[in-house]
Amino acid sequence: MTPKQFEQLIKTNAKQLAKAFERTIPVKVGVAAEQHFKDNFRKGGFVNGGLKAWKPAKRQSDPKNPDRAYKTLMSRRNNLYSSIRHSVKPYTAVVSTDVPYAQAHNEGTNNAGRGHRTRIPKRQFMGESRELTNKVQRLVVAEINKILKP
Repeated sequence: MTPKQFEQLIKTNAKQLAKAFERTIPVKVGVAAEQHFKDNFRKGGFVNGGLKAWKPAKRQSDPKNPDRAYKTLMSRRNNLYSSIRHSVKPYTAVVSTDVPYAQAHNEGTNNAGRGHRTRIPKRQFMGESRELTNKVQRLVVAEINKILKP
């Protein structure tokens, strides 16, 4: 395909490409990112160039604690896990959580809790990830190829 032919192909499909970048791609990227971050909970660590496992919760080593069966950052109600959601605006996908303690777990802190004496180790579950970036790139390329197929 010559550059002129490629230019013509782009012009011919300009409306479909614009719609894809405005709506279709952000929806697919938002879903993929939300699933990736929730999958970190199931795997018990943050996936970025491989799995970075979280430090186990203290309750898991206490034989008397009835919640020891739950994985780190998981609980009976799964509030943190369930709070991860994506939203879509034109040309943009955002993944977020509205749980107030999410940042403390994601980044770690030295002064959390009611008495501000609790240290929470970093157990990152959201953020930049090479694997997620690769998924998004493949998704975008596939969507463009679907539109521009000769």
